[in-house]
Amino acid sequence: MIRAIIIDLDGTTLPRGRNSISKENQEALEEAGRQGITRILATGRSVFSFQNALPEGLPIDYMVFSSGAGIMHWNDKRLIGTRELSAEATIEIASMLWKYNINFTIQQPIPDNHHFYYRNTSPLHEDFRRRIENYPGLGTPIQSIQDIRGEATQFLVILDASQIQLHGEIQEKLSGYSVIRSTSPIDNQAIWTEIFAPNVNKGTSCQILLDQLGIRYAECAGLGNDYNDIDFLERCGYPYIVANAPEPLRAKFNNVTNDTDSGLAEFIHTALSL
Repeated sequence: MIRAIIIDLDGTTLPRGRNSISKENQEALEEAGRQGITRILATGRSVFSFQNALPEGLPIDYMVFSSGAGIMHWNDKRLIGTRELSAEATIEIASMLWKYNINFTIQQPIPDNHHFYYRNTSPLHEDFRRRIENYPGLGTPIQSIQDIRGEATQFLVILDASQIQLHGEIQEKLSGYSVIRSTSPIDNQAIWTEIFAPNVNKGTSCQILLDQLGIRYAECAGLGNDYNDIDFLERCGYPYIVANAPEPLRAKFNNVTNDTDSGLAEFIHTALSL
């Protein structure tokens, strides 16, 4: 019998591009709660971002956010823990990325990680441009490494889908940090390369939370839709992926129906019968 479910947000709980949850998904989450199942939402979004996107009354218990950089008790919005890049690490990573002549953002420490520095160089990736426009007044352009101050939550590099080799090169050169690949929630094509403090990801942060709750990963069912969900899915006793996830993930994990067809509800009903 499972004791907890761990679910992704965009493209899993919420169909991509929507800010509403289906009636079937809502009722399934409520039923899981009635049966005493701990409901953990694990998202790449910041607090600022998910508060503007989540529907009212979403029945969950805990939020692992910013791809694991923060953990929150949902009902009272109490922060349980955060993990950040030191000022020295921030400069080191920025210096390496600067050599590639690519655009990137540096998100400020939690809870203000919706504020960010950004390097704006040509050519500007369309997905990157839209991201800057989505957060008007929150970004500060920088012209040199000397413009950067203090610690950071993460870096975000946006690459074209054809630049997967560059993602791998960045991952290799920054092997001492947590370098996570995800698919853009804006155009659903661009590669987002996210860089965090060592060992920060959804999987390790869910482990921290589960340890506090006295729950083992073997007692968890997980549902995701993208590469940044692998870290918790591989640890869960019962891992699932929505049917419209990338093919390599569909081949790796059990499948439920698409996010647009209430795949979350199917997953929960399956998990409750385990």
